[in-house]
Amino acid sequence: MNLFEALKSCWLAMLLGSILLTAGTCVLFWNEARAISIALSLEEAFNDAITASADRPYDRLYEGKLIHLSGWITTGEPLTEPDYNIQVQAVKLRRRVQMYQWIEEYVESRFGESDTTFQADDRTYYYTLDWRDELIDSRSFYIRSGHHNPSTFPMDTKTFVSERVHIGQYELGAELKERFNNFIEVTSDTRPEDPSVKLHAGLYYHCNDIWNPEVGDIRLQFSYAGLEGSAYTVVGMLDNGKIVPYQSSHSRKVLLIYPGELSMQDIIKLEHKSKQITIWSWRLIGWMLLFFSATCSASILEYITAQSVTLRKFVPNPNFPVSTNLTVSFSLALAIASTAWILHRPVLGSGIFLAAVTPFLYRARRLFSNFQRMD
Repeated sequence: MNLFEALKSCWLAMLLGSILLTAGTCVLFWNEARAISIALSLEEAFNDAITASADRPYDRLYEGKLIHLSGWITTGEPLTEPDYNIQVQAVKLRRRVQMYQWIEEYVESRFGESDTTFQADDRTYYYTLDWRDELIDSRSFYIRSGHHNPSTFPMDTKTFVSERVHIGQYELGAELKERFNNFIEVTSDTRPEDPSVKLHAGLYYHCNDIWNPEVGDIRLQFSYAGLEGSAYTVVGMLDNGKIVPYQSSHSRKVLLIYPGELSMQDIIKLEHKSKQITIWSWRLIGWMLLFFSATCSASILEYITAQSVTLRKFVPNPNFPVSTNLTVSFSLALAIASTAWILHRPVLGSGIFLAAVTPFLYRARRLFSNFQRMD
C-alpha cells in the first residue's frame, strides 16, 4: 500500500486529528495568554497599589490611582420589604419567589403504564407538583387536561442593592457592589401584617394551607449579602470618590474584594488561587484535545515512519494509546504553553519547554547508546 492509499483509507481520522490538534493548540495558547495577562496584571497591581486608611478623611491625592483599602462597610439607608416586615442593613437584599406548579416528566419505555402515568410512543409521561423558581409552560404538556399552570408569576424574584456603600469615606462603585454574592438567609420571627401571608421556617407563604398548597400558590425567601459592619478589603481605582475597576497596562481590569482585613500580599494570593481552578480546567481540556488528536493520527504517522526504526520511536503508537500517545500529547501541550510564557517569563518558559522535550531527549539518548553498542 502506497502513501496515497494510506491517506485514502484513514482520511477521516486524519482530518479529525487535524481539527483536534488545531482546537487543542488554540485552547492552550488562549488559556496561557489569559493566565499571563492575569499574572502580570496582579503583579502590576501589587507594585502600584497605595494603601489607604479607612479611619482617615478622604484624601484627593489618591484620585485616579490604584488603592488598597480595608475596613468595615456602611450602607446608609436599610433595604426593606415593608409588606413582610423585612429590614436589613446590607449591600444586597434578595427576594426569591417560587410557585407551586405542575411538572411533566417522562421515561423512555414502552412498559410500566399505570393509573397515574400516560404512555405515548416510547415515552411514559407522569405529572407531579412541586415548587419552582421558573414558570413552567403547561401548554406544552402531552396531557394538558387537569395539569394547568398559571401563565405568569404574581411577583418576580428581585435583588435590591443599596444606593450607597462606603468603607470609611470611600464609596464602592456599582461593579464592586455586584461582587457581594455570598447570600445569607434572613431569619425573622416577625410575622407580616397581612393575615393571608403565613411564615414558616423563614419562608413566607401566600396560600391557604402551607402543608397542602395548591397550584399557583407562591412562597418567598429573603436573603442578604454584605451586612453592614462586616470587614472587607478592596483593591481598585479611585475615581471621583468611588472605587472602580483599574485598567492595567496588560488590557485587564483589576477590581478585587474579599471579606476580612487583608494585606495587599494576602489579597493578591487569594485572587491567584481563585483563578487556578479555571486555568487548570482549560489546560486539561486542551491536553485532552491533543491526546485524541494523537490517537486519531497514530495510524498515518506509523505508516509514514514505517521505513525508519528511529523515527517510529517518536510518533504516537496506535497499539499503546495510553503510553506513547499520552507522552506525545503531554509534551506537545507543554511546548505550546512554553511558547506563551517564554516571552514574558523566559526562565519559566524555558523550564516548561525543557520538560516538554525531555521524553524525546531520553529516547534519543537510548537510541544513541544502542548505536554505540552496535559499533
